Amino acid sequence: MSPQLLSKRETFKEQSYFDGKAQSRQEWIEKFEAAIADPETTPEHRRRLLDTVFRKRLELLITRYSQGETISALAQDFPKIISALAAYHSVEEHTPLKFEEIDAYVIALWLVALAILLDVDDSHFNALLHEVNNERRDALFDRLVAQRLLGRPQALTLMYPNPYQPLLEALDGRGEQQASLINKFLKNYYKGMKRTYWHDSHLGEDAGFFGYWCFELAAFVKMLKIDDSAFADNIFYPRDLVRREGPNGSTRE
Repeated sequence: MSPQLLSKRETFKEQSYFDGKAQSRQEWIEKFEAAIADPETTPEHRRRLLDTVFRKRLELLITRYSQGETISALAQDFPKIISALAAYHSVEEHTPLKFEEIDAYVIALWLVALAILLDVDDSHFNALLHEVNNERRDALFDRLVAQRLLGRPQALTLMYPNPYQPLLEALDGRGEQQASLINKFLKNYYKGMKRTYWHDSHLGEDAGFFGYWCFELAAFVKMLKIDDSAFADNIFYPRDLVRREGPNGSTRE
């Protein structure tokens, strides 16, 4: 079935790029899953494939958002990412999402933020938290989880003040001060992601680019009802996940 596309959201690549990447990522996932199911696949190879499928499913969903697919379609497929992560965590010698590694930290933020933005039900949200874990490790992550899970224990330390300190401070701000802190955060966001594996991936056709989106900011905007008029057009802010599209493709709050 062909995807239901609105207009392309990501500005760094053309529509044809995302159309091709969405298709190729889906094809690779199917190949990897076939290899996982093959009884001749070694346990070590299966473990690596399960990790790859989880990451590719997350990248595919972000690619589809960049491509312009409807939010409802993305919401329908988000549980597949949770299942893929659980499948990987079910094998021996898997590597959990260690917050000491910025890639794992950002992926954890994305997963929880997307679960909030896509309105996943409580059972899926709790299943995701079981897999991500890392309770009381990081102040921003715990604040994000607490948007859906009241009473979440709160860490006091922010593991990555660059670039996240202004965003954490903005959560308790109001009005112009809050908007100023968020704009400060967004100004340094991409530079602060320099250590991630996807930084600068838009510079090559085969570098695996899927989009540069700060889903964690959007989740806080949604749940705290932050006025986003001062940064709605920022290229890293996925506003369509906050201003959800209506039945005819129009946006709604």
